[in-house]
Amino acid sequence: ARKYIESLPHMPQQDLKAVFRGANPLAVDLLEKMLILDSDKRITASEALAHPYFVQYHDPDDEPEAELYDESIENKERTIDEWK
Repeated sequence: ARKYIESLPHMPQQDLKAVFRGANPLAVDLLEKMLILDSDKRITASEALAHPYFVQYHDPDDEPEAELYDESIENKERTIDEWK
């Protein structure tokens, strides 16, 4: 997937504030942070839940966290039969 994304022509980032005129500015801010393609720079699920947009719903005592995803499987070359 990474190779495919990198092969696409560069497209300038859209101004989501203009695209979603009238939307809650906190919602737009959160969306911008969630749509960052680089997973190292993208907001994590925990950070998203702690974002001010969710302040009324955020309860750190009732939000279990999953283990980190091992991305190394994505880079391994496999045959079609191995993927099956």
